[in-house]
Amino acid sequence: MIPSEPFSFVNKYKMIIHYSEGKSKENFYDRNKVMQMAYKMLESGEVVCPICVGMLGLHGTYRRYLKDSEAKRHEGWIAQSHCAGCKKYHSLIPSFIKPNKQYEAEVIEEAIKAQEAGELKRSDCPANETTIRRWVREFREGGSVAVGWLQSIIYNIYNEHISVVETKKEGLMTQLERLTGRLLGNRVGSVIGRANIILTKYNHGFL
Repeated sequence: MIPSEPFSFVNKYKMIIHYSEGKSKENFYDRNKVMQMAYKMLESGEVVCPICVGMLGLHGTYRRYLKDSEAKRHEGWIAQSHCAGCKKYHSLIPSFIKPNKQYEAEVIEEAIKAQEAGELKRSDCPANETTIRRWVREFREGGSVAVGWLQSIIYNIYNEHISVVETKKEGLMTQLERLTGRLLGNRVGSVIGRANIILTKYNHGFL
């Protein structure tokens, strides 16, 4: 069944995830570079308002803290945009960040994969067991909804129905990887990050 409303755990209308590996990840620590990158994306129309599809203007930045695979805490910057049409403010979140989480998206993704495969060792992830269980639970809840939205987006764009029956036994992550690959090709980065790029672009929330 295809969902009928946007989903997310909080702030469903205020996040836009954008592709940001490589150089852009390095720029996370430099406020001026973050602003320059955001300005170029907004000026070119690469990123538009997911609610009214209007052009966005750069509003400012705010600090964001993030932990890596060794639990080292990093301080960086997030750009915020404003839509003159619908008056909404949207944070431009780089795809290596999972909204509302302390750890990088890739760290969370690897922990979920290992936990579901029964291969997670305490040395593999710095987060505690309670946090990891919450990540897994939230992913199971949101992942199936995300699969439905991605199928719907592919159908609307390509008039193509992609069945996930053959990958269902392999789990949600495999399904998401296949569907995001159809829409984004072979971009690097986490599957969660790629899914969030697409979901926020079409105003369908985020994982």
